[in-house]
Amino acid sequence: MAITGISFRWLDILEKEFDEAFVDLDILIGDLDAEDPDMVHAAHQKMATLSSCFAQLTHKAQTVFQNSAKVEVSGYAMNCYVHY
Repeated sequence: MAITGISFRWLDILEKEFDEAFVDLDILIGDLDAEDPDMVHAAHQKMATLSSCFAQLTHKAQTVFQNSAKVEVSGYAMNCYVHY
């Protein structure tokens, strides 16, 4: 179970770091708004794509971690059953 717990913790940390970097980048791009609105619009579209891809990736990783946890629990239960 420890490995799965580490995986979920790792995913939480990664999501937090992504969110912070995303907000920082959005602020930087917002500062350019008056200078080149077309570039800012294109940058925001790319950021939306990055965000969507990251969300899908983390969702898939979370599904893998959940399935791994289920396998660990069922393996532990089977091991306990065999020993008794």
